[in-house]
Amino acid sequence: MAGYESAYNRSLPFVHTVDPVDLTAYSQSYDLRDAGRNSERYGDFGKPTNVKLPERAARLDIGPAINSNGAWLARSNVLHLLIPTEPREGNIGLMLLYCRESFRTVNSQNAPAVGSNVFVDTDENWRYVYKVTSAKVYNDAVPYVVSDAGRTSKLLISCNDVQAGTNLVVEATLLSVQGIE
Repeated sequence: MAGYESAYNRSLPFVHTVDPVDLTAYSQSYDLRDAGRNSERYGDFGKPTNVKLPERAARLDIGPAINSNGAWLARSNVLHLLIPTEPREGNIGLMLLYCRESFRTVNSQNAPAVGSNVFVDTDENWRYVYKVTSAKVYNDAVPYVVSDAGRTSKLLISCNDVQAGTNLVVEATLLSVQGIE
């Protein structure tokens, strides 16, 4: 099954491995318990459905956050969406995409470079365009605070490596929202 997913870049429904990820680095800054469960936090442009990272031909699907008995879970080939803040000027305030660090998602070898663009498409044919401002690896026990001036929307991709006890954190600032039709 893992071979199918990596060869065809498609998910097999209901067959994915789900493992815990550590999001405690964000718990001091945001209440993640109900983040993203309220559709009003999507803003005016719809629900994010996939993300296009630089230098990759394929897009990664964005799925809902999975919380089971207080533990955050992630599928092996999907970025999971949390929106811990209110919209800003009609845009998503802070989009936190979390995942398990791997070659199927994002890892330190294929992290987007600072200055590159990340594209997030929505279900209403809009595209958020973000510019990467930081991409670093942090210990997952260290609290992470987003650099935020409070005016523009932010994208935060956090890929957890449970074995190493680290988070690869990619932070980006919104450049524009474009129609894709």
